[in-house]
Amino acid sequence: MYKLTDIMIQNFENDLKKFHELFRGGRCEAWQLEELIVKAIKSDYSKSERVTWKGRGHDTDKDVQIIDNNGKINDIQIKSGKIMKEKIIVSGHRTGRFNGNLSEITNFLNSNKYDSFIIPYRINSDNYGNKFIYRIFYVNAEIFKIDKEWKYDGNKYITYNSKGLKILLVPKMSWQVWWEIPLSIINEKTREIII
Repeated sequence: MYKLTDIMIQNFENDLKKFHELFRGGRCEAWQLEELIVKAIKSDYSKSERVTWKGRGHDTDKDVQIIDNNGKINDIQIKSGKIMKEKIIVSGHRTGRFNGNLSEITNFLNSNKYDSFIIPYRINSDNYGNKFIYRIFYVNAEIFKIDKEWKYDGNKYITYNSKGLKILLVPKMSWQVWWEIPLSIINEKTREIII
């Protein structure tokens, strides 16, 4: 799986600082993170990698394609999310086009072949204001695979997969998918970036 170099991470951190100097209202959104990650990849001149960014490909496709020095193609989705206790909560695809057909939704979700950079944030507040804390998690596409049945629970459908991932489908939100990823099943992560 493709991982950012230390130079890329440092440049990403520098750009996040600039973002928060300009915008005091809140976190850096997923589409903005995509652009900053692409900029960071291009900033490491020791690499001759080519990177393209589609922009706002939230629904079905890769966000970023990286062709590394060896010619390997790395298709990546970039997601934000939020760390809550020992898990990351990430929003995903809207699957309303399948009209509630759970089998078709499962097949669609399992067809995803893109690895992900998940860049959640959390806020620490004190007398001096807010600190935004980001971290990049590298997540293999296999973590998201559904291998158990859906159960209806009030206003949503829920399933867990054999890796411990919780997947929710929320019909009233255009059948949007939400993933609750235990931190314990993600092995690869970067240091915290504190802004």
